[in-house]
Amino acid sequence: MNRYFTKAIFLCAFSIVAAFGEQEIKIRPAKPTHYFYTPMAAVNPPYCFVASLHELSYSFPDRLQVQASLFDNIGRINFGAKYGINRSLAVGAGLASSLIHIGDGTHGIPSWAPARFGLYLCCNIIDTRIFEAAITPHMQLFDHNSLGCDFGCMWSPSKLWSIIGEVGTSIDVTDNSFYFNTDGGLRIHPPSLPFLYFDGGIDVQEFKINRPHASTSVSIYIDAIFAMVTR
Repeated sequence: MNRYFTKAIFLCAFSIVAAFGEQEIKIRPAKPTHYFYTPMAAVNPPYCFVASLHELSYSFPDRLQVQASLFDNIGRINFGAKYGINRSLAVGAGLASSLIHIGDGTHGIPSWAPARFGLYLCCNIIDTRIFEAAITPHMQLFDHNSLGCDFGCMWSPSKLWSIIGEVGTSIDVTDNSFYFNTDGGLRIHPPSLPFLYFDGGIDVQEFKINRPHASTSVSIYIDAIFAMVTR
């Protein structure tokens, strides 16, 4: 099933590039619309393109954004769309899976697991000039049915760097297991390179809370993000 995800992602990227070729591109900086694994409630303004290991997205008019993830997923969704209901609330849906994961464990849906249908609601609970936070209730259906809620936040005391932290939870209704994961790190945004963001941090792999002698592992989180307005 993952090969279909790969084809869909590259088809999306090809369509975006083809659309660029039909018009004169005036590039201006844009922003990513995720923390590490958690989506932000914000949807980019129309014609914004974001390319990274975790977020490959393009935004259309009327607050609609298509999005894919080469590494892991954003909002537990590997390929789908996000719609901004308002500035602080968004809904996303699509194929829930993971293509590639760095490390021995998993984050969210394992890369070896069959694809599912995923749905999430992302709500900003804090949004100030230097601090923001969002909660994301989510569900996955088919193969394994699960419910959960993720939390992501970002503190930006400087234009150069931000601190990101996340906590993820999920209840697998199919096998009655409760999963937990957390991660955190830095996002670097060089003022001299307004199109670029660099993420780095530590990811505590997802593990079962209710399993005796549950163990987990730690992996690195890395990402390089290029974001621009194409029109």
